[in-house]
Amino acid sequence: MALEVPGRVLDSLTTFQNELSATGADLKLVERQNLHFTVKFLGEISEVQAADARSRLRGLPLKGAEVEVRGAGAFPTPARPRVAWAGVARENEQLVMPIAEGVRGSLEGIGERDDRPFQAHITLARVRSGRNLRQLAELLRANSERPFGVATLSELKLKSSVLTPSGPVYNDVEVYKLG
Repeated sequence: MALEVPGRVLDSLTTFQNELSATGADLKLVERQNLHFTVKFLGEISEVQAADARSRLRGLPLKGAEVEVRGAGAFPTPARPRVAWAGVARENEQLVMPIAEGVRGSLEGIGERDDRPFQAHITLARVRSGRNLRQLAELLRANSERPFGVATLSELKLKSSVLTPSGPVYNDVEVYKLG
């Protein structure tokens, strides 16, 4: 389940991805067309489960929101990054949380179990090795409040992904308009 961001924000994010790459860290950048807020990762599910998910999502009364994409960070921490990300301005987190909680609650029991608390983020890169992690961490810390633009979250997308040698290929399975 994903919330996509508009082109202006994508432009800012890809500029920042180039800066991440320039640190010399060993990164696998997420392709521009794959940059989105992940609301819920289902993993591999059956056709029956996919139909159940689509049915459950159709009835959700979710409201869209306009949020500022702001700040860079890493999971688990900037000092030990495995994933570099861009987030949502703190003052906008309460606008995204009801969407995430509604989706995650409605899809309980379908797909991979994830008990981690939701944090709105757009994955920018995955770290492949320990090369130049200090430089990467410094860049992430220096950009912890960097503004990337404003995104109108008006659609929730159920996506399928197929892993290929060059990375995942995402396809929209169903689109849900947010009120």
